Amino acid sequence: MIGYYPINPAGSSIEEDAFGPRFFRTHFFDRMRQACELDDTTPILEVMLTSGQVLDISAIVELKQDYMLVSAFVDTRDCENTYQAYVRYQTIYRINVLIRPREERAIGFNPHEPDNGEEPAAKPKKKKRTTHTTKK
Repeated sequence: MIGYYPINPAGSSIEEDAFGPRFFRTHFFDRMRQACELDDTTPILEVMLTSGQVLDISAIVELKQDYMLVSAFVDTRDCENTYQAYVRYQTIYRINVLIRPREERAIGFNPHEPDNGEEPAAKPKKKKRTTHTTKK
């Protein structure tokens, strides 16, 4: 039966999409970093949407609860220009991770940790140490 069915990964009490924010936050970036460690290769991330469109992702800019903001290559033959697209998790049908030799494709996916839209936690201020001197 064709249709959209949300899943409940790892028995979570929160219903979420198969390719939801938790998927990208938990294992996706670590696996892509491992792919980047291969010598003379470029990781390529292709996201196929339910419409049939394929996005060649250069970076994931932001992860929100219902959607993500991605930077995608306009033309994979030169990888010079990018555009930003808001993608609802529900529209992701398949994700392909390809590893290509650098001679074939020099630029690919940048597996940096995306912004989650929240302010970064403030670092606690260090207390200044004061020294007291006594005069004799």
